[in-house]
Amino acid sequence: MTHQGWPGNQGWQGQPPPGYQPQYPVGPPQTPKKKRMWIPFVIVGIVLFLAFGAGGLIALRVYFSAQRDADEPPQAEVLWTQDYSGVGGSFDDQPFDSWGSGDVVAVMHADELVAYNSKTGEKAWDMAPPMREGEGKADISRFCGISQEVENGLGIVAYGPYIKEAYGGTGCSTIAAVDLKTGKPKWALDMPVVEDRSTTNYTSPAIVGDLVVFDLHDVVYGVSLADGKEVWRYDKEATQHCGFSSPQFSERTAVYSIFCPLDGKGGSRALLFLDPVTGAVKERKEIKSEKAPIVVAADPPIVRIDANTDSERMVVFDEAGRETAEIPLELPAGKLSVQPIGEGVGTGARQREPFVIADGMLFGSTAPVQANEYRDTNKIVAVDLKTGQQRWDVALGPKIFGRPLAVTDSGVLAINEGTAENPPRVFEIPLNGGEPKPITGTLPTDVGEMFKSNLHWVDDTLYGVWMGTKIEGMKPVFAVR
Repeated sequence: MTHQGWPGNQGWQGQPPPGYQPQYPVGPPQTPKKKRMWIPFVIVGIVLFLAFGAGGLIALRVYFSAQRDADEPPQAEVLWTQDYSGVGGSFDDQPFDSWGSGDVVAVMHADELVAYNSKTGEKAWDMAPPMREGEGKADISRFCGISQEVENGLGIVAYGPYIKEAYGGTGCSTIAAVDLKTGKPKWALDMPVVEDRSTTNYTSPAIVGDLVVFDLHDVVYGVSLADGKEVWRYDKEATQHCGFSSPQFSERTAVYSIFCPLDGKGGSRALLFLDPVTGAVKERKEIKSEKAPIVVAADPPIVRIDANTDSERMVVFDEAGRETAEIPLELPAGKLSVQPIGEGVGTGARQREPFVIADGMLFGSTAPVQANEYRDTNKIVAVDLKTGQQRWDVALGPKIFGRPLAVTDSGVLAINEGTAENPPRVFEIPLNGGEPKPITGTLPTDVGEMFKSNLHWVDDTLYGVWMGTKIEGMKPVFAVR
C-alpha cells in the first residue's frame, strides 16, 4: 500500500487551509532575477552630467551667443524721437522742409512751423503763419517757403494769405527772420500780394552771407539779414512776365532757372547768374531745352538740361555762364542718381539735391541695381567738376543701397537704406576714396526711410526728418549718435 501521508497519493486537496503559506511560488518555475549592477553607474553619470555637462552646454551657448553678438553691429544711441505735432493739425501732411542746428530741429508744414530742442527732443516752440493786416478776404494764411540754411541763430520763412481761387493757392508775400531760440520773428517784410499768378504760390529764400536773397513773382530781392531792409533788387524780367524756379546760392553766385512764356518767341528758357552781394547780372544765358533747366548747385553752377528726358545733360558752368564741363549721367560705376530728396512734396520751392559738393568734387550715388532677388546695391561716387569724369566709386556693401549726406574734414559721410540684415547706419569714406568705415551704430526700425528724409549732421549727431506723410508706428523726427 501506498503510504497515505505521501503527498503524491493524497490527490487534490482543494484550497490550502487558512494561514497556509506555500513554501514555493505558485505557477511555473521562474528564473532567479539578476542584480542590475549598472544602475549605480548610470546614476553617477547623470549626477556628473548635471554637475559638469550642463555647465558645458551653457558655456557653449554663451560662447556662440557672444560670437553672434560680435558679428552684429552695435545699435546707435537714440537721443530722442518725436511725432509731428503742432498748432495747425497738419501732422498727417508732408512737410515743406526742415532745419537742423545746435539749438533746434524745426519742421515746416503749410500751416505750422514746430521746433524741438536738439538736445532733449522736447517741443521748444511752434509758430502759425500770421494773417496780414488788410487781407480780410482771406480766412487763413499759409507758409510758402523756408531757407535751407540757418545763420546767426536765424532762419528765414515766407507766408501769405491763402485763397486758392484768387491766388492759385497762397499769396506768398511776407518774408520773416525767425529767432531759433524763441520762435519769434525778428523782422518781417511785407511785399505786395499779386493775385491770379502761379508765381505767388511759393518762394525759396536763402541766407547768403549778410543778406537774404529771395524771389517773389518776377522780381529777385536782396535784403539785410540783420533788419530786413532792401539792399538791391533785380526786376528786369517783370516786363516779360517771366517766372523763376530751382534757385541755388553761394556767396559768389545766385543762379535761377527762368521761363518766359510771353516773350513773343513762343516761350524761352534761360539761366540767370547774379552777384548775391550787389544784385548785378553776371550773365543771362538762353538755354535750348524741352523742359525748364534745373539748377542743382551754385558753387560751381551745375544745371540739369532737358531734365527727365532721354536727352538730359548735366552741365557745369563758371560764374560767367560759360560751360566748363559735362557730367555724363552714365558713369563707369553706373547711372548717376539725380532725383531730389523728398521729391514727392507738393511744392515748387527749392528741394534738397542728392549730391554733396566740396573740394571741387561732386559726391553722389548711382541708381540701384539688383544684388539678388530681394536686395539692391549701388555705389557712392566722386566726380571731378573740372573734367566731369568719375574719380572713384565705393560700395558700402554687397547688398547695401546708400547715398552721401555730408562732407567733413576727414571724409564723405554716407548712409544706407535699411534692410533687416543691414539696418541704416552712417559710414565715413576717405575723401580720396577707400574702404568705408561705420562711425555710428545701427538706427532703430521705427524711424523714416533714409532716402526720403532730410538728414542734418551737426556736432557728430544725426538729425532726421521724414519727408513723407505720417505712417503709423513711425517716428518721423529723430536724433541719434
